[in-house]
Amino acid sequence: MYVAYQRIYGQQQMLHYPLYQNSDQDLIQGQRYFTDHCVSLLPDPRGKRMLDVGCGNGLQTLYIHEKYAPQYLYGVDMNPMHVSIARQEKARRTLDRIDFAVDNAQSLASIGDNSFDLAICIESSHHYPDKDAFLGQLKRVLRPGGQFVIADLVRKEDREPGRLSKKFFLWHWAPQRYREALTRLDLAILREEDLTDRVRQAFRNTNHWFTPKPMGRFYGQFLTSLYRRQIEDLLQYFLIVGQKTQAADS
Repeated sequence: MYVAYQRIYGQQQMLHYPLYQNSDQDLIQGQRYFTDHCVSLLPDPRGKRMLDVGCGNGLQTLYIHEKYAPQYLYGVDMNPMHVSIARQEKARRTLDRIDFAVDNAQSLASIGDNSFDLAICIESSHHYPDKDAFLGQLKRVLRPGGQFVIADLVRKEDREPGRLSKKFFLWHWAPQRYREALTRLDLAILREEDLTDRVRQAFRNTNHWFTPKPMGRFYGQFLTSLYRRQIEDLLQYFLIVGQKTQAADS
């Protein structure tokens, strides 16, 4: 994806699907609006410590930092190349109150207990084999009363991933498995949204996303066709907002 974005757009972009406000939006605008939607479901980040789990190349994290001005923002990703890109961009913009680290969402070893007020995880958790461990760590690092958003592709029907899915690190859960796991952990569910139709709409008019260069257009159209087929046949786009209760142990 790093190479593809550089060749197609000449720059990096956020690593998640877009949402549209209108059909004239380009991919960057749609991705930003998706991030805005997720952040809007949380309390105002100003004056709060915020965590971005699975931050990828950090562009979403940097966007949140500059638009929403949390007291402190911390992005973690287990891919060292992604974290290197994020750190380089942070340095280029000479920003403070934001850091990036290589860390595994299933252990969050770089984060202490009760460290953050808010957390987001957008289009990353389907790569986690042990989502029970991830949700347990999310509970541990959030302060009592802290809230989180998880937005991701989920299976329409609950079943274990096949060999090919595992090879590509695709460990999709069905929504019910998230509900059951959060209940076991005593994490409150505040809101759920099925964004499938809105995400699908974003892929119905994608030609203006791509460079006129033939290879870039072919690659982009191939990917969007693949994503569109997945979300129409096998998957849905699911968002859940949760909270660590005031009485919850770390």
